[in-house]
Amino acid sequence: MFVVEPADLQERFRCPEGFSFDVLALADGTPIRHGFAVPAGGARGTIVLATGFTEFVELYFETIRDLLAAGFRVHAFDWPGQGASGRPLADREKAHSRGGFARYLEALARVIDTLPADAPRPVTLVGHSLGGHLALRYVQDVPGQFDALALSAPALEVGVDSPVPPHVTRIVVRIMDALGFSERYALGAGPWEGGRERREKLLPHLTSDPERGALLSLWTQANPILRVGGPTWGFGASFVASQALVLDDLRLGGIGIPVLIGSPRREIFTDARLHDVVVGKMPRAHLMRFEEAHHCLFLEADAFRAPWMEALVALAGSSRLPGA
Repeated sequence: MFVVEPADLQERFRCPEGFSFDVLALADGTPIRHGFAVPAGGARGTIVLATGFTEFVELYFETIRDLLAAGFRVHAFDWPGQGASGRPLADREKAHSRGGFARYLEALARVIDTLPADAPRPVTLVGHSLGGHLALRYVQDVPGQFDALALSAPALEVGVDSPVPPHVTRIVVRIMDALGFSERYALGAGPWEGGRERREKLLPHLTSDPERGALLSLWTQANPILRVGGPTWGFGASFVASQALVLDDLRLGGIGIPVLIGSPRREIFTDARLHDVVVGKMPRAHLMRFEEAHHCLFLEADAFRAPWMEALVALAGSSRLPGA
C-alpha cells in the first residue's frame, strides 16, 4: 500500500525508511491499514502506536522516525472508520461506531496478533486522545499482553468543547441513538468541506507549533481518502458506553503495568482533571503535567514534545516510570 506524500514536505514528516504498510481484516472483512518498521541496528523494545480521533498514521511519521532512531520496533495503524482503513457507512466521512467500541478493540487485537513471538521486550502500548482511551480500555479487558502503557491526553470525557455540559451531552447522545438517529451527524458535526471553519478555529487548540499543525491539512489535501468529517450520534453513544467502563474504579485498580500519562492543561477536547483522577486509582501510574501545552503532545512545540518523547522512550526501554 503506497503513501501519497504532499509536495515539498519536510523530510522529518515523510514516511520513514523501511516503514511498510499491509492490510489486516476484521472478522466481518473490514480492512485495517497497518504499518511497521524495525530499526536497522536491531530493536531494544516494541511499540504499538494507537492514533487519535479522525487521525491517520501519516501524522505520526515524525514520531515513528524518532522511535526507530531510539531503537524500537514500531507498529501503527488506522482505526476502523478513519485513515485508509475501511469505513462503516456509505458516507465515508461520517465518524461512526456502534456497540461500545468493540470494533476498535478488535482492530487493536488484530494488530497485536501481527507481533512476532520473539518481538523485543518491553512491549509498550502508546495511545493519543481516543487512542489513549482505547489503549486504557484494552489493557483493562485483556491484561498481560503489554509491559507498559503511555497515554497522551487520553480522551476520558465527551463534549468538553461543547457549550452543553458533559453530563447533559451523555444523556442526549443516548437518547438520539435510541431514537434511531445513530447514523446521522451529531449536533454541530458535518462533512469535511463544511467543517473547514470549525477546523481552523480548533487548530490552535491542538498545537502551538505551526509546522506540525499544518500536517492535517497537507496530508488530507494530498490524499482526500484520509478525510473524516464529524462524529455521529452512534459514535457518541459508543464513547459514553466505553467511558463508563474505562473510568470504573475496579478496572483501573486492576491495571498492574506501569502507566505514564502526558496531560496537556490547555485542553478543550477532554477533561484534563480526569487524568489526575485515573492516575490516583492505578497502582503504578505517573502523571506528567504540561501546563502550557495543547491537546496533541506528539505535534506540539519542542518545548513540550521533547520531554514527553524523552519520558516515553525511557519507559518503553525499561518499563520503569520516571523516578522509579
